[in-house]
Amino acid sequence: MDGAEMKRDNSEKGFSLVEVMIALIVLLFGMLGIMGMQYYAVSGNATSRELRMATNLGQDMLESLKAGPFATISATSSNTDIPTVGVEISGGINFTRRWWVRANCLALNVTGSTNVCTNPVSTCTSSPDALLSPPVSAIRTRTCWTDKQGNNHAVTMDSVRWNANAYF
Repeated sequence: MDGAEMKRDNSEKGFSLVEVMIALIVLLFGMLGIMGMQYYAVSGNATSRELRMATNLGQDMLESLKAGPFATISATSSNTDIPTVGVEISGGINFTRRWWVRANCLALNVTGSTNVCTNPVSTCTSSPDALLSPPVSAIRTRTCWTDKQGNNHAVTMDSVRWNANAYF
């Protein structure tokens, strides 16, 4: 092609460089959106794992307190400030369990924040009839932890242990 101008054949098909670049930018924004959703999914899974572990730890303590004879749980009732127990799971989250047991009590009332394990039991709801002592012990367990963002969380469980041998 000596000195002759190159002619463009209009029948050629294909993509121009600009079209390819625009397509890549659109694809990039879509992938960034998917990465953001993936972050929230993984974060939600970690929170779910922590909540499941706290629930299991609290339930385990509740069941172990209820498993023994009623006389044993009544003997524990005078000590409502049992030291906390630390448990660590994978992920570096430390859990703290605390429990309160009161004899002749229908429900425990704990004051203060519900997301920490340092609150003492303040009052006990007993029988409306002062002469009648209910043959039950109220049990409360609280499992606390601080997540990786520094937020406090807690799972509180309440139960009662009925003295099956008592009668009115």
